[in-house]
Amino acid sequence: MLKAAIFDFDETMVLLEDQHTAAAARLAREMGDDYERMPESFRHRSGFRVLDDVDEMRRFFGWRDDLASLYARRLELFLVECREHPVPLLPGVGNAIAALLGRGMSLAIASSGLRPSIEEILGDHGLRESFRAVIGGEDVSHGKPDPEPYLRAAAALGVDPRNCLVFEDSSVGVAAAKAAGAVCVAVRNALAKTPQHLDAADLVIDGFPALDLRAIDERWGLPPEK
Repeated sequence: MLKAAIFDFDETMVLLEDQHTAAAARLAREMGDDYERMPESFRHRSGFRVLDDVDEMRRFFGWRDDLASLYARRLELFLVECREHPVPLLPGVGNAIAALLGRGMSLAIASSGLRPSIEEILGDHGLRESFRAVIGGEDVSHGKPDPEPYLRAAAALGVDPRNCLVFEDSSVGVAAAKAAGAVCVAVRNALAKTPQHLDAADLVIDGFPALDLRAIDERWGLPPEK
């Protein structure tokens, strides 16, 4: 039986590609470089840790500043972007969270994004207390597609990963969830700049409004509704 649900965050629960792009571009400008010089495959990729993105920019441009300070500045710029441009939940996300909590499931987030920004956005929507754990990119040694983010989230909930239901939007995220042994529902993001290959997921849906917990219950088992 599935006992817990773990959500990816960026592009699964909220759309943040524009804010990430703007923050990365501002960081490059501050360092005297042009973000558009980065390969398109880098600028449009999805699911990787921000820490790894900053490290790749540092190597590409030949910046001498240490990675920790660049990462801290990238976080500051990203928080500014999120505060200047409100970040709504994607359709159906709130209903899905309420329905899963109504089943008595423990919830967590395992994201490649920045934990302070995740917690702030959740707080803005009154949802921080709905999640018992938030694992950000800075909390793991290996980002997706490595299973570490999902293994750490499951451990924080005290649940075997095989009893976890994961929601993901990216191919690397799906790979991470399946490598952890979880049941994975891929939530297709029609606005993704790079098409994601999601066939490795156990189920693919076109957004949270299409989520059918009864079908998931029949296939994998969920706690009874309270």
